[in-house]
Amino acid sequence: MVLYRRIWIYVATLYIATFVLLLPLLCHRLGFSKYFNKPNEPYKFLEAENKERTEEAKKYFNSLYKSTTTLPQYDQNGQSDFSIVLLTAHRGSNTHYSLQVASRLLPQVISDEGRSVLTIFNSDPQPGLNEDAVYLSKFIEVVNSSLPVTSASRSREKDDYILGLEIGLRHNSTYILMIEDDALPSIRLLGHLRYVLKHKMPGKFLKGRRDWAFLKLYYPEKWQGFGWPELPELVLIGIVGGSLAVWVQLKMRSPIQRKISLYCTFAVWGVYVVLVVYTVGRAHWIELRKLSPVMYSVVKAPGCCTPGVLYPRSHARNLANFLKSVQCSESYPMDVAIDDFAKKMNLERYLVIPNMISHIGVHSSLGSRMKHFAEFYLMFKP
Repeated sequence: MVLYRRIWIYVATLYIATFVLLLPLLCHRLGFSKYFNKPNEPYKFLEAENKERTEEAKKYFNSLYKSTTTLPQYDQNGQSDFSIVLLTAHRGSNTHYSLQVASRLLPQVISDEGRSVLTIFNSDPQPGLNEDAVYLSKFIEVVNSSLPVTSASRSREKDDYILGLEIGLRHNSTYILMIEDDALPSIRLLGHLRYVLKHKMPGKFLKGRRDWAFLKLYYPEKWQGFGWPELPELVLIGIVGGSLAVWVQLKMRSPIQRKISLYCTFAVWGVYVVLVVYTVGRAHWIELRKLSPVMYSVVKAPGCCTPGVLYPRSHARNLANFLKSVQCSESYPMDVAIDDFAKKMNLERYLVIPNMISHIGVHSSLGSRMKHFAEFYLMFKP
């Protein structure tokens, strides 16, 4: 009786120390954790971070302007891996998103030594209003839109995307990478992307596998949490945690450990692991996989979101033609149309996990909606 009382004291101490002291201290700045505390004036903090990234981008381009670094020149007869198209437009308040994205992409393109090419598509009907695009034209090829002004934002978004795909198709590349101007790529995007394409694509060695239409590089963290579809995953985590604790107990084989019920050990540690994983937040555990591309995985893609998408060249032309044949609207947005194209052509749709880009835009470019501040409080800075 005394032994079991002592054991329950140990268990209570462990749970209190973890869930009342340690995790609140470690997770109060993680937006999808149960311990997240809303900071004072969160959007001002985000503005400060954006300003800091902007200053870093400006320093990079100023140093590039003063240096003797040879800017990449596209070889019409050469073969490249990636034709990267950065889609940008003027925003009401110049947040310099495109400047930040370009400062992440250009160094990688330069070090790629001709295996990738970067083009900026300025989709603004009045090109001169987009100050970042005008400035970046000193370093990167900028193509200005020739489309007339239209009030239908969803239709305009689709038409811009078609032109972006056609710009990417001008280059003799294996893949076309479409990136929106508020989608900040990782500093090793191209290297990690090559690793994923070589080692992580599903059914790589199966002769009967279907071809794929696209590989999405981003899915909102707010939809990466635990819901009913992820319940089996949470149960499995508990089983693994409890089983590991039982295995350790059997290995120790001390007199005290032999008296402790294996069922009790399994339950205590199984529940403990489940609670730790659940309260920290699934989105943040997924973030940890960014530490190495070895931990990346490729899964079936949902219909949502196009901040960063990789298309095989062989299907990009057909996608552009398909988009020309449909009318996009609020009830039928472009990402759904792209998904319909893949279904119509019987092609696979893939998403890489974790995200290889960060969606830094606070305001939607299609309206006045603001993203919730919690979406920006992640484990790693963009």
